[in-house]
Amino acid sequence: MKDLLISLVVVVLIHELGHILMVMVFNKVEKRPLFDYFVSVDWKHVSIVHEKFARPSFNFFVALAGPVLPVICSSVLFSIWKHSFCHLLMFFSLLNTVMLHPALPDGRNITDSLNEMKGEK
Repeated sequence: MKDLLISLVVVVLIHELGHILMVMVFNKVEKRPLFDYFVSVDWKHVSIVHEKFARPSFNFFVALAGPVLPVICSSVLFSIWKHSFCHLLMFFSLLNTVMLHPALPDGRNITDSLNEMKGEK
């Protein structure tokens, strides 16, 4: 039970870290302050709040990085270290890709960004 809870928390943290890393990269590209974001935590959500980027592709990659980074990290760890904890990480990471659904925040941000990119052409 302890491993289950720890792996779930680790996947959530890596998910949010994915968003943070991409926000920091694009803040640097747009010459904004590097740490121009904040972490919002309430009883049922953890989110990274930042000013929307001028380029829709930047917003697309920020939204995509959250669900994808846990899958990449757990896949690498799984290939290096065959342990039952890695199986749990992989399970929650793959389950985390549900966040790409358009009804959920990351999926909605991706859909909005794609629509903005489509409208620019």
